[in-house]
Order: sequence, then structure tokens, then C-alpha cells
Amino acid sequence: MIKIFNVAYKNLLRKKTRSGLTIIGIALAAWVLVSLLGFNKGYESSLNRDIDNLGFQMIVTAKGCPYEAATLMLKGGTGLRYMPQSIPEQITREPEVEEVTAM
Repeated sequence: MIKIFNVAYKNLLRKKTRSGLTIIGIALAAWVLVSLLGFNKGYESSLNRDIDNLGFQMIVTAKGCPYEAATLMLKGGTGLRYMPQSIPEQITREPEVEEVTAM
């Protein structure tokens, strides 16, 4: 077992450039991995905090695929801009709804 470590150590000293570049590559890969994981965790917590600060639990959108509205807008179509005042009042009367905020 010790003979294996002696051979490995001698080979590390024999090709110093290759050994140095390998160590630098491994250290760089570890640094990138830790940095990306930290960035991802920070981004996720920031996004969750921003969503929590929005103050709503439900978004009401048009029925159908969400891409249909985007495609309609990109092709020059017009979408619904305003919700009639009667709609939030109807939603407020529902027993499951806690609060409605008009925008």
C-alpha cells in the first residue's frame, strides 16, 4: 500500500506542470460548483421573498394556454386591459376568498 503512494508521489514530482495544471483544474471546478450552488440558493431565496412580498395568493388569468395571450399580443392583437368592477365584487362574495385587492 505504501509502495503505491510512493509511486504516485514520484510521478507527481516527475511531471510538475501536468500535476500543477491538474490541481488547478480540480480547484477551479470545485470553486465554480460552489459558486453556482450559492448563486442558485441566493436567487431562489430572493425570488421567494419577492413573491411573498407581492401579497397575493392567486392570480386570475384568461382560460386556456398562457402562451395564447402572448402570441396574440406579439401578432398585433389586443387583449383585455381592464376588469369590470363587478368581477372583484363577485369574487369578494365567495366564502373561500379571504381578500381581494384591485389593481
